[in-house]
Amino acid sequence: MIPLYPEGQTMNPLPPLAAVANLASPPPQRRLTPLPAVLLLCATLYGQDAPAMAKPPRPLPGGLGLQPVITDLVRTNDRVTLRWFGLQGPFQVQGSTLAAGPWQNLASPTFQSELTVPATADIGFFQVLSGTPTPLGGTLNYVGAQVCLDCHSATHATWQLSKHAAALDTLATIGQSANATCLPCHTVGYGTPLGFKTAAATPHLAGVQCENCHGPGGSHVANVEDPALRPTVTIASEVCGGCHNGFHHPTFDEWQSSKHAHVEAGVAASILQTGESRMLACGACHSGAVRHSLEQRLDHPAAPLPSREDAAYFGIGCSTCHASHGPTPHPAQLRYPTFSTENFSYSTSSATSFAAQHQPGIQICGQCHNMRGARWQDTSRPPHHSPQYNLLIGQGGHDLGQPFLASHGGAIQKQCAHCHTHPHTPDPVTAANPKYTGHAFEVRYQGCVSTDPTVACHSTVSRARNWQTRTQTTIKTTLQQVKNLLDQWATTKAPASLAAYGVLAWEYTNPGQLSNPTGDPTLRGPTTAEQAAVPDAIKQARLNLYLVEHDASYGVHNGFYARVLLEVARSQVAAELAKP
Repeated sequence: MIPLYPEGQTMNPLPPLAAVANLASPPPQRRLTPLPAVLLLCATLYGQDAPAMAKPPRPLPGGLGLQPVITDLVRTNDRVTLRWFGLQGPFQVQGSTLAAGPWQNLASPTFQSELTVPATADIGFFQVLSGTPTPLGGTLNYVGAQVCLDCHSATHATWQLSKHAAALDTLATIGQSANATCLPCHTVGYGTPLGFKTAAATPHLAGVQCENCHGPGGSHVANVEDPALRPTVTIASEVCGGCHNGFHHPTFDEWQSSKHAHVEAGVAASILQTGESRMLACGACHSGAVRHSLEQRLDHPAAPLPSREDAAYFGIGCSTCHASHGPTPHPAQLRYPTFSTENFSYSTSSATSFAAQHQPGIQICGQCHNMRGARWQDTSRPPHHSPQYNLLIGQGGHDLGQPFLASHGGAIQKQCAHCHTHPHTPDPVTAANPKYTGHAFEVRYQGCVSTDPTVACHSTVSRARNWQTRTQTTIKTTLQQVKNLLDQWATTKAPASLAAYGVLAWEYTNPGQLSNPTGDPTLRGPTTAEQAAVPDAIKQARLNLYLVEHDASYGVHNGFYARVLLEVARSQVAAELAKP
């Protein structure tokens, strides 16, 4: 038998761990969302059903905590529904009239993470009990990564090369290896009876290991065939958030404030309604759960897609961009590089699969922030609001083959990441003035400044701001000028068959925001059949116009190319206006 603990280690069983909540005061970690986030991603890894899990846990120092977390507590008429996140059942749901008990069982123990019980007037407090930590094969006991090595050798090998593996060493180098404030995030299970104690007593639990993110593995090791005992598999960013947070490194807090943290509402609703077809069309870039499944399909074609609820719930999280288990060929364990110049446009058409289009050499942001297959021949709607990569590298628009410069896209080694995830550390770092890690993805002008004469950057923040203002003013003015010319063509030169559309005669069937800023669904341009009467030059001009508009940087990403596209559009429309 593999020794799970160092000889002589004492392990005292705990009483059942509990999460307590009451109806009058909902759990502080409750998520105000109607979407249940049931994770079945374990099935992708193991090829069979795994126990359903409730919504992601709250962020806790050290990763997954032993104690279950009640995530929802809702009363509907004469019923109360509880949902919780717990590592391993069976779970016992209990109720009480007082927060301190006495407690009574409300149902039989369950391995599920949701239960509905009758509501009674005298019960206002609820708790969920989980298993009891016991040594050698009991529930919720830590075994250390060396034990995982026997079956997961490839993953263990990459993890050993990661900074996580040496997390305790980083404390030792600054003399903080006994600091109780730091140890929960630099060891396994610190603060629990069966977790890390000291480097001498529990060396097998030093560093950030498998069980920080997957939960204690003792029961799984004792019975590897039982799917109910398998460690947690989740892409929830909350697992990372317990440690990658706080004013010294507020990565999780910043990410939560970004649009990446949530699936866009319209896409989420569409996924819930239509399921797989919408996942395959939009999920690769809007849903972290779908992206995870599609990338797994590259090696395992039969890997299932997530549930509709998962796909609609999980946005672009930590594991979407960063490999969880160890180093990659790219910095910061990124799944893709930070620099590329090859043109890329991911089509959401059902005729083209993710695997057929996947290009691992395209930079990390360009994987999603691209033209989405837009062409000047399109008639239904303008390009997607995501052509930033194409504008950055100066490719994709109708440019008549003119020479162009990539500007930021060619001169900056990290391209998007340089400006949008540029960290900034104030002096001193305080709770009121925290470090900025870049995961709100906002541009901070510190990244624009360099005094190195060999680097083509701005010399001061004020110069960078002034340049941005001038550039954006010029591009916005030119956008309006080209739009005015298109409107002039629509009202003076459009074929008679399009006259009924008035100023919208140049537009797509579903007019874009330049003509329909409020998104009125009743506003329509020429039908697909009628679009045949729109000259190619007008179609080419409107593509360029919307590429620059939807890039939304208004020339900051690549001012030269934005001006080229708009000048080509202007000349195309002018030529049509000059026709008799």
